[in-house]
Amino acid sequence: MSTLRDKPALFRTALVVFFCLILCAGYVQAYELSISTQEKVQRGMPIIINGTSNLPPGISVDIIISKSGHTVQEVGRETVTLQANEEFSVVFDTTDFTKGIYKVEVPAVSGYRYLGDSVTLRVVEVIDRSDELRFSAPKNQEMDGDLDIQGSILGIKNNGVQIEVIGPGNEIIYGPNFVSTNTDGSFDLKVPITKDGVYDVSFTDTKGYVGKTSVTVLPKPDLTTVSTTALATRTVMKATAPSSRDQPAVFSVLTGTDDVRIFTSPGIDWIIEYSDTSGTLVKVNARGEMDGEEVIMNGTNGTVMVRVYPYKYSINEQVTLNAEGAESVTVGGSGLDGTTGTTGTTGTTTSITQAAPLPLITAVIAVCAGVFLLLRRRW
Repeated sequence: MSTLRDKPALFRTALVVFFCLILCAGYVQAYELSISTQEKVQRGMPIIINGTSNLPPGISVDIIISKSGHTVQEVGRETVTLQANEEFSVVFDTTDFTKGIYKVEVPAVSGYRYLGDSVTLRVVEVIDRSDELRFSAPKNQEMDGDLDIQGSILGIKNNGVQIEVIGPGNEIIYGPNFVSTNTDGSFDLKVPITKDGVYDVSFTDTKGYVGKTSVTVLPKPDLTTVSTTALATRTVMKATAPSSRDQPAVFSVLTGTDDVRIFTSPGIDWIIEYSDTSGTLVKVNARGEMDGEEVIMNGTNGTVMVRVYPYKYSINEQVTLNAEGAESVTVGGSGLDGTTGTTGTTGTTTSITQAAPLPLITAVIAVCAGVFLLLRRRW
C-alpha cells in the first residue's frame, strides 16, 4: 500500500525535472535571425540581403544564394560576423547570373537554435533583358575624345532610354540621363572622354534595368616609323585644279631623293594615279569620301606626274593635291599615258587632250588635191 501512495509523488518529481530541462534548453537557445531582400531584380543589378539577429556578437553566419532548377546549384556565399547592433547586410553581384529563381538562405549555426519567428529563407527572381539590347558601336574604339554609344532597345519606339557611363577608376562619366529613341528604338550618343581604358555603359528604360556593355578605348597609336616621323616636320606644298572623270587634274610634283607624301582634299572619293620609279602605273583608291586619298611615293630626284580624278562619273569639282616633302607642286605638265596638261597656277583649269595625227591628215589632203587638179586638166 505504501508503494501505491508514493507513485503520485514520483510522477510529480519527474514532471518538475522535465519542465526544468525544457526551460533551460529554451533559455540557452532562445535566438532569432531574420533576413529580407528584393522579390525581383534585373540581371546586372545587385541582390541586397539585410538581416537582424540577437545571436551573441562575434558569431559568424553564412549567407548562401543558390539557383533553383532540376538541381540546386550554389552560386554565391558570404560569411558575416555579427556585431553588437544586431544588424548585417550582404550584397551579391548578378552580372554573371542567368535569369531564373534563386534561393537565399542562412544555414543553422552549430550549438544555436532559431525561434519560430525567424526568417532564414528568401526567394528572388532574376530577370534578364539583355537580349532586348542591341549595341552597334564598336566594342574597341580608338581614343579621339568621344565615346561612341549607338544601338537600339526592343519595344521602346519614340520613347527614352536612361544611359549611364562608368569610366576607369569607377568614375561616373555620364548620367544617368535619359536619351530619346527613334521609331525603331535606336539611339546615338557621343560622350566626351579624356583618357583610354574600359568604360561600362548601362541602360534602363521605363520597365527597369535592361543591361550593360563594356567598351574598351585604346590609346591613339604614335607615329613611330622613321619615314612618317621625318615627313611630319617637312613643309607641305599644294596646288588646286578642277577634276572630273573625263578631264582628270594633272599635277607636276618636283621631288628630291627622299620619300614624298601626297594626299588629296577630303569630301570626295578621289583616285590617284602616277608611275613609280620602275615605270609601273600605280592607282590608289582606299579612303572613300570622308578622308583624303593618300600615298607615299619614292623620290625620283625629278618631276613625277600625278593624275587625280573622282570615282563617280557625275562629279566635276576642285581637288587640292598636297605634297609633303616635295620641292614644288604645280598644275599641268605631261600627263600619264601620253596625255598632256596646260600648265597654270593654282585654281586654273587643266585639260587633258589627245594629240591629233597631223602628218597623216596633211598627206590625205595633198593626195586629194593632186587628184582634183589632174582631173581638171583632162576636162
